[in-house]
Formats: sequence, C-alpha cells, structure tokens
Amino acid sequence: MIRMGENVKKREELEKLAYEYQLLQAQAQLLAQNLELLTIARNELSALKETLEGLKNIDSENPEILVPIGGGSFLKGTILDKERAVVSIGAGYSAEMPLENAIELINRRINEYDTAIQKTQEALRRLDGQLQELAKRAQSLER
Repeated sequence: MIRMGENVKKREELEKLAYEYQLLQAQAQLLAQNLELLTIARNELSALKETLEGLKNIDSENPEILVPIGGGSFLKGTILDKERAVVSIGAGYSAEMPLENAIELINRRINEYDTAIQKTQEALRRLDGQLQELAKRAQSLER
C-alpha cells in the first residue's frame, strides 16, 4: 500500500515538473524570438550608420542614389544636402540634424540594442539552466 502511495506522489511530481518545463520552454521560445527581433533591428541600425558614414566620404556635391520604393524596385534620386539627415527619434517622429549628430544618435541606439541583446542572451542561458535542472529532477524521479 505504501508503494502505491509513493508511485502516485512520484507521478504527481513528474506532472508538476512537466508543466514547469513546458512553461519555461514557452518563455525560452519568446525570448529567442525577441532576441531575433533585437538582432534584426540592431543590424538595420548598423547598416544605417555605415551608410551615413559613407555619405561623409563622397566627393560629389549632389550624388545620385537609388531610392527603394518596395518590391525590389527603385527610383533614381539625387542627394541635395549630404551634410544633414532626417532620422527617426522614436514614437513615429523624425528630426533633421547634422550628419555627425545623426551618427552619434545611431551609435547610442546600437549600444542600447547591444545591452538588450546581452540581457536577453543571459536570460536565455538562465532558462536553459533551469530546463536542464528540471530534466535532471524528472530523470531522478523516474528511477
């Protein structure tokens, strides 16, 4: 009779562990998706920074560029003022500023993304450790 009670208790503990494991896996999946989005946004900012820095090195007064219009299509255009850029400042707002200020702003954002990416990676590592610990506990109960 005692053996049956122990089996019920073990089964209940295993069910609890399985539930916790599923919750942690779901959290890890969300964090992984968030990490991917953060990385994409950071890469876009890096490309923007590269473009703005490259603009400083162009000798032509009004260089010709291709302006993306969607669907892999472009229009030819000319940069009228290569000393200033219109940059998103957040919440749907943009501001015109000198190129150097725009690059500084982009650098700050890149640093913010780097911090967020690092924190997300750390959280993922912690969750992975928790998942491994739950798996070990479940294995020890099954014996």
